[in-house]
Amino acid sequence: MDNYGAINNTETAIIPKGTVINGNIAIEGKLEMYGEVNGDINSDSRVNISGDVTGNIKANDLYAKDSFIVGQIQCAQGAVIRENTVILGDIEAQNLVIDGAVQGKIDIREGITVGDTAILDSDIKAKTIQVNNGAAINGHCSLCYADIKLEDIFPVTEEEVPEPVTEEVKEPETVEEDKPKAVAKPKAIAKPKAVKKADTES
Repeated sequence: MDNYGAINNTETAIIPKGTVINGNIAIEGKLEMYGEVNGDINSDSRVNISGDVTGNIKANDLYAKDSFIVGQIQCAQGAVIRENTVILGDIEAQNLVIDGAVQGKIDIREGITVGDTAILDSDIKAKTIQVNNGAAINGHCSLCYADIKLEDIFPVTEEEVPEPVTEEVKEPETVEEDKPKAVAKPKAIAKPKAVKKADTES
């Protein structure tokens, strides 16, 4: 079924198992999806998913079980991700309960409960976080929405920055070339004085 389009004035819409929808879904009311959707889902109410979705999901709240979702999830209220569910994408919600597997950023304005079967390859932002034994988390957890200010608990000390050591740069010494030493002139040898010949009388 192509381009399913908008579902209006329906309290609960049901997409049965075996149904494939290629296109976006916009609904005013609840949606129960057991088939496959290749497109975005937009609802002002609750969305229950037990199938495959390739696309972004925007709803008031979300319940997913036995499903495979590739896309971004944005909920005005809460999201519940039960076992046998794999989500490849970011999750934004007010509250989150998760027992499935998520690979993507998780941004929860209130509390997140991580069940004992949860596997998270995610960076987590939340106000509070509860992690049960058995859960696996790979990523950075930040309680950035908490009312507690860490600087009020842990004193902030200014680290002394050592002054940079400046080395004196010495000018290279000029090496004087070895000049040949002046050779002393030999002293003048005194000539022997002339010896006067004795007068010989014959």
